[in-house]
Amino acid sequence: MNDEEKVISMTDKETTKMQMLDQWFKELVYPGKVTDFIKEIQGQVNTEEMYRSFCFYTEEHQYFISAIERFKGDKSSYLGCQVTARKARPGEDWHRGNDLPDGEFNKKTWDRIIYAIVSYEVVKLSPFQKPDTVPEDIA
Repeated sequence: MNDEEKVISMTDKETTKMQMLDQWFKELVYPGKVTDFIKEIQGQVNTEEMYRSFCFYTEEHQYFISAIERFKGDKSSYLGCQVTARKARPGEDWHRGNDLPDGEFNKKTWDRIIYAIVSYEVVKLSPFQKPDTVPEDIA
């Protein structure tokens, strides 16, 4: 069984938030291989927390996902996303960016991030669409 076929099992031990994130990435790029689409750019762990950050690209944007799983203390775990344009607009010498949803490290926050990415990427339909019928005065 390869990595893409493995399913995180909750029977052995409690699933960590980072394991859940890995599973969400697998679902996002299915049936592809996660490392072909998403790059882990930073990761560190200590006794109090684990931090990981990732990036992936679309035709016009670069997305950064940050995840912090806290093991101790009162602070909750964190999941968030930022987006940056891959090229500057005409007349500008910077790349525009934006914060996307963030919050508690859970499925609800993940879904809000994915919906925001889709919303960012969807393009408006052209108002000049092919008519369903040809008007009689043209035919």
